[in-house]
Amino acid sequence: MKKLAFLVGINYTGTANELHGCLNDATKICEKLVQEFDFQSRDIQLLLEEVATRKNIIDGLDRLVNDLEPGDLGVFSYSGHGTLTADLPPIEEEDMLDEAIVPVDAVKDRSLLIRDDEINQILSRLKEGVHLFLIFDSCHSGTMYRVSDEDEKMFKKMIPPSDSVLKIQSVANEFRKETLLSKSHPLAGSNYILLAGCKDDQFSYDDGQNGYLTKALVEHMKKGITYQELYEKVKVDVYKRSRKNQEPQIFGELISKKVLE
Repeated sequence: MKKLAFLVGINYTGTANELHGCLNDATKICEKLVQEFDFQSRDIQLLLEEVATRKNIIDGLDRLVNDLEPGDLGVFSYSGHGTLTADLPPIEEEDMLDEAIVPVDAVKDRSLLIRDDEINQILSRLKEGVHLFLIFDSCHSGTMYRVSDEDEKMFKKMIPPSDSVLKIQSVANEFRKETLLSKSHPLAGSNYILLAGCKDDQFSYDDGQNGYLTKALVEHMKKGITYQELYEKVKVDVYKRSRKNQEPQIFGELISKKVLE
């Protein structure tokens, strides 16, 4: 049985959208996998900052999926900005928008965003019997910008959508039904577990050292507990620390399975 991981962290250093804890997120998860879950460092790819381009992220995820065989364990984590972009034909989203992650080169060129549809297409090639854990410490909807409050700086992990995307969102909201609020995550799958940083209408926060999700995940992820048990612990921590502004979500049919076993 192989244990493979592909970990991405982007701080966007020197840009107007700079974050501060995403590199730490990726390295902390790497340490956790090696020290407590018997991953070998040679089987972990770290993609950080300027090398975390659209091409490199897609190539790395594609390689991870291709290399995993039935019975193998895999981890893909992304810590960085998320945003919204217009859905492309064929239109499948009722809100007319796609969630997207933001490679380092997409900050200046939105055509380089990686859409949830593209990630889904790669994940659809997972072989039956593979056990994959996906971690997204980012936002996937709404608007985002950097903010601070009286007690501490809290960095929201999202690039603001373009004016055209905001217009599409405004039009679509006129027709959306309340039932849409309970839809499944766009990256949810039957043969992998996905832990997302927040609800569709919330933000994921970065305290300058680590993302709230990643910090709680690293603290509570232990051998022998299930994904559901891990999620409950992470949710309580993040919800409390964010002052009830961020509630992580978990998706997948394997939540009763023990973490990375």
